[in-house]
Amino acid sequence: MDEHDAPRGVPVTGPVSGDSASCSQLGGSLRQLATRLRSTGRAAHDAFDNGDRARPGPVLVQARRRVDLLDTAAATAAREVDRIGTALQAHASDLAEAVAHSRLLTDRAEAAGLRVVDGELTAGWGVRGVADEQARTQQTALRERLQAELDTVTALVGRRRARLTAALRESHDVLATHAGALRR
Repeated sequence: MDEHDAPRGVPVTGPVSGDSASCSQLGGSLRQLATRLRSTGRAAHDAFDNGDRARPGPVLVQARRRVDLLDTAAATAAREVDRIGTALQAHASDLAEAVAHSRLLTDRAEAAGLRVVDGELTAGWGVRGVADEQARTQQTALRERLQAELDTVTALVGRRRARLTAALRESHDVLATHAGALRR
């Protein structure tokens, strides 16, 4: 069974796998959430500031400090959610390009009598013509070129995934710090 025989809805894995559409959609949803966080957080702060300008009592001072903490945390959350949404959308674009490139590379390999198995180019199944040293040398050279190209694509995707993972960890740490401050 190859990718053309796969039933609908069943993901086909290739040398580069991933769902760029879902990454992009999640990134867009996060960016919309960031916009809502910005407007909601600021509205709550503004509503509190529209109160009486007379000297506030201790309860009001404490409440105002709490609102300021919430406002800062909401602004930070909005910034981080927007940053991660942007990173996911950039990753989705990179991933879509890499998946398309790897599919074209796989097609070129198959046309040359090669196949991709677990990221490695190998000879295809069956008898492949007469014993011709020159043809075998050319196929070996092509296999090496295609393998180098495939290795480059998969390494690039790996670096980009690592960059996205680092951004997610960094954002988690920032948000965890603000969540801890709000719990105090």
